[in-house]
Amino acid sequence: MTVKHALLALLDKDESYGYQLHGLMESALGDPWSINIGQVYSTLSRLERDGFVEKLPEAELAHDDRTVYSITRRGKSELRRWFREPLSRDDRLRDDVYAKLALSRISRSVSPGEVIQAQRRQLLKELHQLTQLRSSADGPNELPYILLLESAIMHLEADLKWLDLCEQKLEELDATPSPYFESRPRGRPPKDDGSASGA
Repeated sequence: MTVKHALLALLDKDESYGYQLHGLMESALGDPWSINIGQVYSTLSRLERDGFVEKLPEAELAHDDRTVYSITRRGKSELRRWFREPLSRDDRLRDDVYAKLALSRISRSVSPGEVIQAQRRQLLKELHQLTQLRSSADGPNELPYILLLESAIMHLEADLKWLDLCEQKLEELDATPSPYFESRPRGRPPKDDGSASGA
């Protein structure tokens, strides 16, 4: 998610000013998406430059000491495009825990089993913390936050299940060949001067 699209979504509901948008964003998305107020104002400036928002004329303002913004037709179009565009995580196969496991087979410092145990302890600690947050959340008032917590908990449970699978496959993993790189001669191949042909 970008701050740009968050502000457009908030302005799509109602016109607003920078400080209010900052508070609304924190209220809607919670602490993980907390940003500083300066980022809100700099993003609003870029949105205005690009024609996605506009300042309300001073005559329409209830508080003439605040700059109030509203979303433009172009801003609404951009917001609809963003909402309808599915998210893709291109880095799913660049997993740091996998890299540790693969490299622990080469290194003699620790075994893959030790890597798994250390990671499992960390995941269980995080799962405990999130489960506590989930149990203390107030259902009717914090449903969006609860759904975020549930998503995080499910991802942790999936990671734990994957570690269990890795642990079950450790013996098979040990039996697989170690990585091997065949060095090739550097430089250009020797030129054929034609002496080997034409007899």
